[in-house]
Amino acid sequence: MLQSLLTNHEHREKPVKAQKSGGKRYDIQREIQQLVSIQEKSAQEAGELCFTSRLLIQATIPHSEPKSNEWVRTNGNLTLTMLAPSSVGLPFGWYARLILIWITTQASRNKSRLDRGYISEEEARTLDLGPSLRRFMLSLGLKVSGGENGSINPFREQMNRLFKTTISVTYIECSEDTEYMVERDTGGRVSNESCIWWSMKNKPEHDLSFNSWVELSPKFFDMVTKKPVPLDMRLIRFIKRSPMGLDIYFWATHRVSYLKRETCIHWPDLKAQFGTGYPDTTRGLQDFKSNFREGLTKVKTIWPGLDATPTKKGLLLKPCAPQVSRKQLSLRG
Repeated sequence: MLQSLLTNHEHREKPVKAQKSGGKRYDIQREIQQLVSIQEKSAQEAGELCFTSRLLIQATIPHSEPKSNEWVRTNGNLTLTMLAPSSVGLPFGWYARLILIWITTQASRNKSRLDRGYISEEEARTLDLGPSLRRFMLSLGLKVSGGENGSINPFREQMNRLFKTTISVTYIECSEDTEYMVERDTGGRVSNESCIWWSMKNKPEHDLSFNSWVELSPKFFDMVTKKPVPLDMRLIRFIKRSPMGLDIYFWATHRVSYLKRETCIHWPDLKAQFGTGYPDTTRGLQDFKSNFREGLTKVKTIWPGLDATPTKKGLLLKPCAPQVSRKQLSLRG
């Protein structure tokens, strides 16, 4: 499978040879080296281990900008509700997902230090964003550009939306012993407080002598640090521009970690979990299937060991090794 990846990249490289600039050729060669590295080294060995919240795998955030400031997703007995000020709007897309991965990773590491008594609970919830927005974006593997069509403004907007969003989770369970239903609800705003600095000149700024930071609310901190799902940041960089691809990778990594036998997840169930924004019509389901298949192809290109096959009924998922194993993971820092 790795040989086919290299062959595909070689085909992509041919038209570049006629160009004067070798920049694109260099990018392709670098991608090939990264693909080889993924096969040869684990995320932990490569220093690329990161985490996402199990909760936000069970119910995903919007792929594109929602029409309202309320977002509700239901998966089985779990319902996720997101609310944001109407003047700000809800977070969406791949920038928001990358920021959430960073938040969950840093919060999980801080939780490990908190459990060992190295820092206080408030210190654990306070995340350092660095001396500049530019450097923070670079740490996520993003290209930084200013101007009307640059990356700085949309990224900062997603940060603003996310930090101002309130997330609540409702679980409904049935007690067989008492024959009663019980509804459990928890939630809170993402941030208690934040301080973000950026350049008014709308261009990549120089480092400041003081850092931006965000203090997570206690409830959100608990949400993202409760059994987080380990991921490989190298794979995320390859598919980062595909919200669907990212969601599939997060979900598949978690699902195969406990899968004991093959299972078929039907298309309507997949759409309920991943199909953000698709209408509940025949055409809506067809469009979802098409985009899901496209996202799955991207994931399997960089994770060839994933045994997942789209069928007429749904997705046939068979037991396979998790892309990142929980064994021998360490959050010590």
